[in-house]
Amino acid sequence: MLALAVLVVFVPVGPVAVCIGGGMALAAAAVAAVFCLAGATIALMASHLLRGPKHALAALLAGMTARMGIPLAFGLAIHLQGGPLAEAGLLYYLLVFYPVALAAETALSLPPPGNMVRSISSTKK
Repeated sequence: MLALAVLVVFVPVGPVAVCIGGGMALAAAAVAAVFCLAGATIALMASHLLRGPKHALAALLAGMTARMGIPLAFGLAIHLQGGPLAEAGLLYYLLVFYPVALAAETALSLPPPGNMVRSISSTKK
């Protein structure tokens, strides 16, 4: 589902990237999508592994670090190093795909609506 959300956004972004900057812009968009997808996937795994009230803060911190750190670190490294991906606007494409990956990962990390009532009632006991 996470990859599908990123792919749904990549489909319209790809042709726009080609029109704006050619093949290298398409590559920059693809790299940005992969970085955001990797960060969101690791964040989703962390929230799954650290679920429960005892590990809520650890899950939040691990998820935020992975979700934000991976795209930011790799994007910043590519941008500071320079080169064709940086010139094609990799950081701009990160700004396109990051909110999509964030929203999809957040939706997937929440319990289903029926389970939320049970988890709220079980924590009150």
